[in-house]
Amino acid sequence: MATIKDVAARVGVSVSTVSYALNGTRPISAEKKELIFKAARELHYSPRAIARSLASKRTHIIAMLFPAVERGLGLSEIDLITRASKEAMGLGYHLLIWTLQTSGEDELRELLAQKLVDGIILMEVHTHDRRIATLKEMDTPFIILGRDDSASTENYIDVDFFDTMMRCISYLKGLGHGHIGFINQSERSFNDGYGPVAHTHEAFHYFCANFGIDGKEYFCGWEAETVHDCIESLLTERNETSACIVMNDKALTGIIAGITGKGLRIPEDISLVSIISSSGAASFFQPALTAFEMDINAMMAAAISQLIAKIEGRYAELSTRLIPCILRERNSAGKARTR
Repeated sequence: MATIKDVAARVGVSVSTVSYALNGTRPISAEKKELIFKAARELHYSPRAIARSLASKRTHIIAMLFPAVERGLGLSEIDLITRASKEAMGLGYHLLIWTLQTSGEDELRELLAQKLVDGIILMEVHTHDRRIATLKEMDTPFIILGRDDSASTENYIDVDFFDTMMRCISYLKGLGHGHIGFINQSERSFNDGYGPVAHTHEAFHYFCANFGIDGKEYFCGWEAETVHDCIESLLTERNETSACIVMNDKALTGIIAGITGKGLRIPEDISLVSIISSSGAASFFQPALTAFEMDINAMMAAAISQLIAKIEGRYAELSTRLIPCILRERNSAGKARTR
């Protein structure tokens, strides 16, 4: 295996000159740098990542702080991680997943002190999220995928939940639906101040009132028994409900099974629209779900590029931080029918 000494000998320069050329820590003439790069390619020499990081004081690794263990990992979350990894690699960085709990500030502080990563993507953001203060305290470049309305920070990119819910209710109203249920995530998530649950809760009630819709919200976990009870309430207590909005990917299998188990057809008897999903999640079901999908490409391109710009000292403020969802019409929504 070739070493840096072999490269230096091939070009006829010192080892330090090769190191400066490869790491960019000192100016080297373009001609000499090209000779060094050519020799490195011919000898199949690749400097160790640790050596590069010592020279440049960067690891070229970013971490996604994603406490998935608290709520489970679904198809939409996997799509987010996959896209983030591709965006990072395209800009010369690698992506790690840190599954620290949202309350694990001490553990986060210890990890950041080891300088293992250059920056952080903060996921699963809650109101009064203490991880934000920890990242600031440790002077770590970060970007928030989500937002904490209690924290004054420019470092966020988020789904436009109000726009999404407004268009979703307007879409169903246009199909003649006047009685709409909304299956949100668990009541615990709402009480804990989890951003997407809180924002969609507020938006649903606001736009139902403004559009003259009879709307009812249901908090639902993703455990089978909880989903069963939710569907029982939705279909028996409110028999006039003709459409249901769902923001709970991991409960969708049970929701569809519960509706069809009652002898109801989707969308002939009840329309189903998923929001804040990914294409992979919405297309997985039968029937394929009409959905207001996260624009994962746009969100991750903005988040990764902004984070790396912060790391490299060339940050420029974004013109917009709220990304609208994309409506994908499939087979689960249709005109309202009286049951």
